[in-house]
Amino acid sequence: MTLTANWQPLTVHQPQQLNDTIKQLHMASQHVAAFGHSLLPEASDDSQSSMNWVAGKRALASQEVNLKRRVRIALAYDKFELQMINENDDTLGVFPLSGQNPSTALSFVRTQARSMGLSGQDVQPISHFELPAHPTQNGAPYMMTSPKLHQEAARYRQNATVLLQQLAAQYEYASDVATWPHHFDTGSVITVKFDDTSNPEKTIGMGFAPADDNCPEPYFYVSHWMKKGDAEYTALPGLPKGGEWKTGAWKGALLPASAVVSFSEGADQFELAGQFFKKGIEASLEILEETAVKA
Repeated sequence: MTLTANWQPLTVHQPQQLNDTIKQLHMASQHVAAFGHSLLPEASDDSQSSMNWVAGKRALASQEVNLKRRVRIALAYDKFELQMINENDDTLGVFPLSGQNPSTALSFVRTQARSMGLSGQDVQPISHFELPAHPTQNGAPYMMTSPKLHQEAARYRQNATVLLQQLAAQYEYASDVATWPHHFDTGSVITVKFDDTSNPEKTIGMGFAPADDNCPEPYFYVSHWMKKGDAEYTALPGLPKGGEWKTGAWKGALLPASAVVSFSEGADQFELAGQFFKKGIEASLEILEETAVKA
């Protein structure tokens, strides 16, 4: 894969501190997702609550809502603040999060909705999934303890978006790259087989996820799914340095952040991540016994 100028070299991270920072960003992102979820029609895949990375803002933004003008709520990583932005990504309102609790953050989002002619009660927190336990859920304030870790978290999200968009563009039936409020992963799904009613029957997921039960640190992943049948895992192919296969409840390949930052140069990091996705997708196609349609 060709290195893009948008890849930002990742530094040697402190796993637990970075995990804590990403968890707090995850909690804060719920206010962003709630804006689109509350004000847009419900989609079959819940995409009204998904978010997109805005590189120029270094922020995760909600889906656009057309009110008095087209607007979104965004979470700026470096500044750790909520913003109301318009269709040109100009900032219309700002709410610094550090020292504030979730209820005051929600009040800001509702105030922005009122400024666009809505009732504040039109914006409600998302309640149809359960989030990992976090002190802010009991009213503790958000706190930016390390600006450098916020910047590092932004680099991970930026890099994932850049790489995944490049990969998704290669496949005819790859979904748009998006970040999801439940797992806080940034990803795309490639459908490789449809049933007779045009519903997905076999898919490959690719993305970037925060630490979870699959991996104790942030990681890139390739997963696969089939509606019927069981996959065969007796002869899994090798993966680039640091990559590993999981065949338990979650099935797929992952590449931990520590493997990526073992290289100091951005070009080497990009190459490793790119090769991981290439090998993971190729292996998943073999497991699913399918061929993906190229764009």
